[in-house]
Amino acid sequence: MTARTALLLAVSALLLLVTPAAAGPATPATLPVCPGDPSWRCGSVVVPLDRADPSAGTIQVAFYVSPHTGSGPALQPIFITPGGPGESGWAERFFYEKAPQLSVRHDLVLIDPRGTGRSGAIDCPDLQNGFRSYPAFQRAVERCGRQLGAAADRYGSGDVALDVEDVRKVLGYDQIDYYAFSYGPVSEQGYAARFPQHVHALALDAGLVASDGGQYFLWGRGIPRALMRIEGLLCRRSSSCHGNVAAAVRYLAARVRAHPLKSRHIVVDEPELINLLSHGGSEGKMAPPKTVLHMAVALRRGSRKPLLELARQHRFWPGPTDVGTLGDFSEGDNLAAQCSDLPTPWSPADPIAIRRSKYAAALAAFPKQTFAPFSARGWTRFWVSDECLSWPAPSRYEPAVPTTAPLRNLPAIIFSGDVDSTVPTEMTRHLLAEFPNAAFITVAGAAHPAIGWRQDCVPKIATHFFDTLLAGDTSCARKPR
Repeated sequence: MTARTALLLAVSALLLLVTPAAAGPATPATLPVCPGDPSWRCGSVVVPLDRADPSAGTIQVAFYVSPHTGSGPALQPIFITPGGPGESGWAERFFYEKAPQLSVRHDLVLIDPRGTGRSGAIDCPDLQNGFRSYPAFQRAVERCGRQLGAAADRYGSGDVALDVEDVRKVLGYDQIDYYAFSYGPVSEQGYAARFPQHVHALALDAGLVASDGGQYFLWGRGIPRALMRIEGLLCRRSSSCHGNVAAAVRYLAARVRAHPLKSRHIVVDEPELINLLSHGGSEGKMAPPKTVLHMAVALRRGSRKPLLELARQHRFWPGPTDVGTLGDFSEGDNLAAQCSDLPTPWSPADPIAIRRSKYAAALAAFPKQTFAPFSARGWTRFWVSDECLSWPAPSRYEPAVPTTAPLRNLPAIIFSGDVDSTVPTEMTRHLLAEFPNAAFITVAGAAHPAIGWRQDCVPKIATHFFDTLLAGDTSCARKPR
């Protein structure tokens, strides 16, 4: 047994097990200290797996509370839902520990969403252990759906939102502030739509529109254009970058689309090129524009080496050594949540053959330049827009957001990093349709999520907003560090 495994078991053993109907709230002071991190206290709540079917059993949802550090009375707690989907709240606590201003007057409450971390993490081995091709990924998705069976549609953001409410009840808070990033704002919107009376304020960082009627996230619409914009922006901000990065990207895309580069164990086709552009830098950053320019110049001169070298460092399809541990990230939950939440061109009740036909028709209907400078086929093989084709049809599902969602008048602030290529500003701006009165803060120099890249700025603005419901001084967001 590794030291890490021993610690996880110890934390699980010390979780305070409570139920929504328990007599009296489980205040932070009554929760046991989390082993290995005394600044947090550990708890859990037992909730129904399917609230419409008591016979389906229960699931234990883990949560973690960091009491406020100031000497004065606490304001509303800040509830935090992680991204992914598939990430555990516990694995992301470092984002907030490096932002101490958040916790001066607010308790912080992290939650492992059902299917992640210590909340019954979904372990689909063929997904969790990695795969080396698109067909292998398709087979892994199908097997994961069969493994979950009737529970396959029980891990969407609607159910997660209901779990958050049970945690709120257990902890005895009346109103909460809510901070979430990336995919987390989907369940944040689900919670706010169902329980607006318990929402004080919302912060959505690099978030997605939960309803997504335009299927922007399903197809990754707007991201190709964002990649071009960001590469140009990064070049302009660099004193050592000289050249037309957009032209270089267009050339590379056309070149590998017509003639993929092949070397031993390496193929750079269009999906692999997009992967390199999106993840070819350090710590999840895009490939530096100087690198893009260098690869294009070298390829024009007949040298494939720079492009192949980068491809060796950043494989598109993850192998067993490339994926995270189950306690930090569940690949199975990632699929289960998205396949429950995202609207698709097909009906969930359609047979797979009909799903494929409707998917192909929807893809063919896009205007030719929708994913430029990439082809529709190349882009959707990178973005994998058809990952849910073989997912089981739901017997009953809880929508991420009810159709009559009272979101418009809730106090909200939206953060978007101007170099975020994962959920770029082109996508995040759609949140303004749901929150037209929100303050929209574009954070210079921030990738994904903004709080992870600009902890000198984003927590300060978020804290002021939670305390006053006003955005306040946002000047720090205007210039990169």
